[in-house]
Amino acid sequence: MGPMGELWSHIGITPSGALGVVIASVALYVMYVAVLAVWGPRLFSSSSTLSLALLTVLGSLMARAMLGDFPTLSGAVVAASTLLLLESALGRLRRATRRGGRHRPRVVMVEGAFVSRAIRERVVTEADLLTRLRAAGVRKLSDASLVILESRGGLTVMRPGEQIDAPLLAGVVGREFVPDHLIRGHPGSATS
Repeated sequence: MGPMGELWSHIGITPSGALGVVIASVALYVMYVAVLAVWGPRLFSSSSTLSLALLTVLGSLMARAMLGDFPTLSGAVVAASTLLLLESALGRLRRATRRGGRHRPRVVMVEGAFVSRAIRERVVTEADLLTRLRAAGVRKLSDASLVILESRGGLTVMRPGEQIDAPLLAGVVGREFVPDHLIRGHPGSATS
């Protein structure tokens, strides 16, 4: 094998190899999306090292499996292009359907009490939520008038005496659990 052949073995890919990378990338992307649909909110809302390690290991395993036995520069370009196209298509599909209730923001706590529906649906565990609240500076549960788990796992914490504008609750799952006095502009609120 000459110098060009050796170089090609490091950066090139055959048509059948490229097809294999595309098939593996599509299959593993679908699997990863399914994993995130089921466990994503919990993994992203948890601040544990184990959750971060799990996401990192899954990503590494999938990346290695996509590239096959002999990873090359061209194979990586094919895999990355496939993933970007899939993500773009899925993003357009998400925007067109405007669904995905598991990844919509949701009320998880009202006036210091857990909203059992969010816990029951396993969107987030009580232990994970308590950890996140401590990290947000909440020292007493009664200091959390309203807690919303955002779609990317962050928490919005309202303190006693604060109100939220009604339009900011549009599309939030569990909006019906928010008492009127916490909503600015609502006839039952103190500062309408």
